Amino acid sequence: MNEEKFVIAIDGPVASGKGTIASRLAQELHGLYLYTGAMYRIVALASFESNIDLNDESLVVSLLPKISISYDGEKVFFNGRDVTERIKEQDTANGASIVGVYPQVRAALVQMQQQIGRDAISKGKIVVTEGRDTATKVFPDALVKIYLTATDEIRAKRRLLQYEQKGAETTLQYVLEEIAERDKRDRERATDPLPSNPQQVGYTIIDNSTMSEEETLHAIKAVLVRVGVAI
Repeated sequence: MNEEKFVIAIDGPVASGKGTIASRLAQELHGLYLYTGAMYRIVALASFESNIDLNDESLVVSLLPKISISYDGEKVFFNGRDVTERIKEQDTANGASIVGVYPQVRAALVQMQQQIGRDAISKGKIVVTEGRDTATKVFPDALVKIYLTATDEIRAKRRLLQYEQKGAETTLQYVLEEIAERDKRDRERATDPLPSNPQQVGYTIIDNSTMSEEETLHAIKAVLVRVGVAI
């Protein structure tokens, strides 16, 4: 096996720490960090900027040919514009979960993600990618499939801390309800839902409710070692 050419797919529900962990792992492995959720946030952002109602599926889909997305390290570009910070805002996060249920949006973005992955692998890079369906739909042949999760309360506390760090005022109860709504939408969407039976479809489940970032990374690295990847 060429240990330089493979995909590590990290999936899981909102606020499970996927983004932070995938980014750090990609840095440590000198690989490509492919943040698939950014693409859905960019579609939401494009809709906002075009004054399109996110609930109007046909109009959202009509924007797809006008959207170009690229990555450079931690930065994400929309039609050549750096939107890394803009798509961290909550409006794009909420919008992403709305446009993400549209089959044509998902099909277009999955193709884009697969092409970016192929390009990186062809250059000998490791691809570390994260999302809700990365290992079931985008890279079903990923060498390592991780399902990262945590309890609802822990995930809500993490998200609340993120809000507070941005100066936003909200409550734990509100965030718990928001997370429950996002989870429901992700699990019940007709196209490529968040897996309800991750272990049965090839994931290694890691519950990091009581883990630090370092401990979570260590747990994932242990999985890599078990499958014969040199760290």
